[in-house]
Amino acid sequence: MRKTGKAGKILAITLLASAALLMASCGKKKTTIEVTTPAAETSAPAKPETTAAPETTAVITEAPTEAANPVSIKLKTSIATYEKDSVSISYPVVSGMDDTALQDRLNAHLKENALSILENYPDSKEPLDQEKDSLEIKCSVVSADMSRITAVYEGTYMMDKGAHPNNLFYTNTVDTKTLKDVSLNDAADPYSMAAYALAEDVVLRNADPEIEKAFREWQPDMTIDQYKECLEKADFPLKKGSDGKTVTWPDSFSYESEGALFFSIPVPHALGDYVIVEYDMATK
Repeated sequence: MRKTGKAGKILAITLLASAALLMASCGKKKTTIEVTTPAAETSAPAKPETTAAPETTAVITEAPTEAANPVSIKLKTSIATYEKDSVSISYPVVSGMDDTALQDRLNAHLKENALSILENYPDSKEPLDQEKDSLEIKCSVVSADMSRITAVYEGTYMMDKGAHPNNLFYTNTVDTKTLKDVSLNDAADPYSMAAYALAEDVVLRNADPEIEKAFREWQPDMTIDQYKECLEKADFPLKKGSDGKTVTWPDSFSYESEGALFFSIPVPHALGDYVIVEYDMATK
């Protein structure tokens, strides 16, 4: 994404146009997705259409866990995959808990949140069409112990007849005792995190130099109030829309790992649809 010559002008115009669309509020959803730059397409194979309800395919593999607290008792986790037609979503499965009834409820809760993207993205009034759209989501377990389990989901979504897929990122941290979802609001002040996202010394997770350079050029187009609203509505549980009935899909998701808070913020498609901000909670 080096901005030299004619290509640089085209990218600049693309970023300005994308920024204008995001200025109103990073909490508002589009009923259609229009993309401008190519990205890797999903490779999930189409499955034969059936009249039966969607089933969960028991594709179980071991997933590494890393407890946030070294003295905590780690939980054993594996990965299962839901598949139907061109839709594939992986999610965590916990095993080995003494309270098997609680374990069953925890697993049902994790699966429900992981698959809730099917009904609530890209827009709560027009959910994903499982028979036509393509969706591939991979899950990784960041940590799992007797206190909390944190799962991170990354993948791509291709709307039927769309030109290119959108990149997706969401997370879910659950208190394993109460089964309550933990959000950014439980870990930090949204206003402070919004200010950090706009700061010159903001750290982006795994951003290549060109994306980081483009992000910093686009950064001044956003405001602290826009980011604050975005972060206040981050994470599960899903919130009700303005009509009080429909559910909105968050524009930001967060998780904690090794003393740092990570949270996503939406950016123009040319920048990859989202970036992950890293905030060191120990030194800031």
